Amino acid sequence: MLLATSVFAADNTTNSNFLKEIDKNQCFGCHSTAIKTLSTRGAHKNLNCTSCHDIEANHLKAPSADNRPTTHFEYAACGQCHQEQHKDIMDPKYHYQWALNNKPQTYSVIRDIAGDNSFRDIQYRLPRFHSSIVTDLANIRSDGRYEYKDFYKDMSKPGAPMWEALIDTRPQEGDAIKPSKTLSLTWRPHKGREIMGRSDCLKCKTSDNMMDFAYLGKKHPKAPLAFNDPDHKVLKTVNNSFNCITCHDPHSAEPRIVFDHLIEAMTHKDFKDYNYQKNAGKTGYPKIEVFNMGVRGYPRKIAILEKANSNYMCGQCHQGHNRSETFYKDSDGQLAHPKEAIDREGWSVGTFFAANPIERWNIVRGLGLHNGIDKETGVKKVSTDHYHMETLVGSTHGKAGVGCTDCHFAKKENGKLEHQPSLPSLKYKNTCARSDCHGNPNRDNWSEGQAAYMVATIQQRYRIHKERLERYGAAARKLLVQAKNGDVKIPETQYKELQDAYSLYLHTRGWYFSDYSEGVHDPRGFEKTSSEVIKKLRTATTEANKAIKG
Repeated sequence: MLLATSVFAADNTTNSNFLKEIDKNQCFGCHSTAIKTLSTRGAHKNLNCTSCHDIEANHLKAPSADNRPTTHFEYAACGQCHQEQHKDIMDPKYHYQWALNNKPQTYSVIRDIAGDNSFRDIQYRLPRFHSSIVTDLANIRSDGRYEYKDFYKDMSKPGAPMWEALIDTRPQEGDAIKPSKTLSLTWRPHKGREIMGRSDCLKCKTSDNMMDFAYLGKKHPKAPLAFNDPDHKVLKTVNNSFNCITCHDPHSAEPRIVFDHLIEAMTHKDFKDYNYQKNAGKTGYPKIEVFNMGVRGYPRKIAILEKANSNYMCGQCHQGHNRSETFYKDSDGQLAHPKEAIDREGWSVGTFFAANPIERWNIVRGLGLHNGIDKETGVKKVSTDHYHMETLVGSTHGKAGVGCTDCHFAKKENGKLEHQPSLPSLKYKNTCARSDCHGNPNRDNWSEGQAAYMVATIQQRYRIHKERLERYGAAARKLLVQAKNGDVKIPETQYKELQDAYSLYLHTRGWYFSDYSEGVHDPRGFEKTSSEVIKKLRTATTEANKAIKG
């Protein structure tokens, strides 16, 4: 298998073709805009280009695509200097401790009284390794095409470069991953269960080929890759999961965003009236500086955050962008955007930054749009994705500047954050209890146990609200099915109110189903939202029943 030259790092201390050091000003002759600006400011301004690139002498004499420098994307490249952080991200200690604790339980069994009265397993989470996420995806979403060379070793540890850990068992299939006897799976229940299908999924899993795409993944004659390229074509150009440079600019070491969909939402005029652009510059809404990076003949963009905020850095993947949804116009039922996803831009690509499902439902329905029809009830649906970033940015914590890493990265005794984004439930002592708010002796002064109990209490309140939400949703659904089947007749006014309440319920249920914190990401926001949706369901159902009897 041939891999892109940007995947693997060569050792420029032993290869005589590579320069050990260069005069950066020679590079600035061509890289005279964004690269020069970034490379002459920030913590990395004194680094030599050869620290991250393998550069041949003839590239300086006659630059071309054939002698283009190799870029180091592997974790070890940054680990040359950032050894402590490199060790952290490769450390599986929390995952192994979780497994030893067996918490939450692996599965539970219930009798399916609403179905055929047999037993059903309930799926729980399995925490996986961020540093192996692209390897994981290729393995579980390829119908068995990419298998671990050593199943019992490589699946249980983080960090192995993909093509060191996996082997292509069906290379004869070419760029298309075809169905086989082995079915694909996903670790998350809200994700698709079959072959990955769209290579754009890989944009969240790796940065190895970020320089091979034009902005928004659009087709460009000079860009090697495009948004809708076949899975295997894209997979064979990468070897590492998303790494340090996804969130930290390698030229300046400044916090950054490289994910096109998020940059679009933070800059495009279509989003000027929504949360981020309306509040940019306030606490929790850092301004960005956008750089046009393309020097290869096609446009690329990155955005530098004026202040590090992990909600946006992590939000590059943990967001629900509109490009993953299909929007139809209420007026005629036709598509509201270009048919091909690769041709979409503006509002149909980015995220509305809605802080909760009510806000997003009102935006979509207010634009006269929907995402499909619920077959059983005939209700216009507003579909959902995983709105982790949006929920946090709009929460009390987010507006105070608190980010993902405040709970997912433990704070060490020396004050540094441990670069291991996993399992907050195993870190209360070094997150909540060591924070400036809940852990500060002048504030809440929580103990480790108190932090754990507070989270458990929030999650129990969440489960109670969610149970009531489901109960009133089921009652509304039953009535809507009867109305659609002609068993009852509901006057138009009450019918529309019931349809809207149920549509909002579906969006709310999907929103929180894909948020695995069980209310912790925004405790007050969830209770306020669920209470309002429950009241709407209860009122609409009651009024519809009255109208039927009246």
